[in-house]
Amino acid sequence: MDTSIKRYPAKEHHQPVERICRTLELRDDPQLIAEYRRRHSQEAIWPEIPAGIREAGILEMEIYLLDTRLFM
Repeated sequence: MDTSIKRYPAKEHHQPVERICRTLELRDDPQLIAEYRRRHSQEAIWPEIPAGIREAGILEMEIYLLDTRLFM
C-alpha cells in the first residue's frame, strides 16, 4: 500500500453535518486566475467573509484549484 499520500485527520463535529461540494470552471486566463488566488489568500481575505461563512452555519470550507477547475 502506498503511504506517501498526504492525508489530514477528519474533523469531528458533535452534531449532524452535511457535506456539499461544488465545481466551477474558470476562464482560461492566467492573469484572472492569479488575481482570484490573490484575493482568496489568507492575507487578502476580508475578515467579514469568514465571519459570514460561519454565520451561515458553514463549519469548514476548502477550495482546490487545478488549472481552470475549481473544487470546493
